[in-house]
Amino acid sequence: MLTPKQNLLEVLNWGNPEYVPLTFEAMKIVGFLSNGPIESPTDKDGLDPFGVLWHVTSEGCIPDSSKFILEDITEWKEYIKFPDTDAIDLKPFAEAELKDFDSEQQMLTYYHPNGLFERLSAFMGFEECLISLVSEPEACMEFFEALADYKIACMKKIHKAYKPDIYVYLDDLATARGTFMSPQTYRDVIKPAHKRIVDACKELGMIFFQHTCGKCEDLLEDYVDIGIGVWSSAQIMNDLTGIQERFNGRMVIEGGWDTVGKCSQLGSSADEIRAETRRAINEYGPRKGFILQPTLLNERGNSLFVGDDRLAGLFEEWAMNCRIY
Repeated sequence: MLTPKQNLLEVLNWGNPEYVPLTFEAMKIVGFLSNGPIESPTDKDGLDPFGVLWHVTSEGCIPDSSKFILEDITEWKEYIKFPDTDAIDLKPFAEAELKDFDSEQQMLTYYHPNGLFERLSAFMGFEECLISLVSEPEACMEFFEALADYKIACMKKIHKAYKPDIYVYLDDLATARGTFMSPQTYRDVIKPAHKRIVDACKELGMIFFQHTCGKCEDLLEDYVDIGIGVWSSAQIMNDLTGIQERFNGRMVIEGGWDTVGKCSQLGSSADEIRAETRRAINEYGPRKGFILQPTLLNERGNSLFVGDDRLAGLFEEWAMNCRIY
């Protein structure tokens, strides 16, 4: 019998897995401690290394919207000061997060938030960010290239301290109805710098996962084009079965959970969560290249990190239904 790690590798390599992997069984997720000094606070309200104020709630963190540090993208060099990555030591955070990691059983997976688009929107707000992409594309491209340099420098520090198997780059480029910008704007303005980040990750020997929530299926060919082989947080407002057929052998999808349905709402019952687990496995599991990634919240936060009595039923239902290959 394959270990969870071996089984996941079979999925990622389009081999012969024994069952549908479950994200939190096959992966040890890290980065929650070390993202504070390189990206944004994770435990309480505060400034990030760039000087942006963030508010932290049980549902996550969000930049303060009452005042932004950048108003005109053409003036970004005057207002945006990149942190000195040479002065950042991630080793203590890695030691704390890796103390119970079993490399024989799981793949070490680092979550790195605030991608190119998300970071610019944190500096100037969504409206001004989107206007800038269209009105000042050259200035945006120049900024994204500089930000990619920072991301890659951080990635190298992450690799040195943690040695992750998987690097998850988080950049939410879509709403539930479609992408924030036109696909062509993404291709012209963001994609070149995005590709540099993907290339750097692969040069370090890590597997690149692209986390993008929302209806982003119009960007998937672009993702494959720049070398992305795994799309994480794949939500059901996209045509997931059609995507599985279209990208068979080219892109693994991690997700499949109904993140806007009753099963994901506060107070959802154990039976509703069990039913969604069965649905996702039975609908997407028969095709290769699928990793089940549940999304479950309670009043304290993400259930998979803070604990939840309903999780026992989710794991039990997964165990009973996952062996369908």
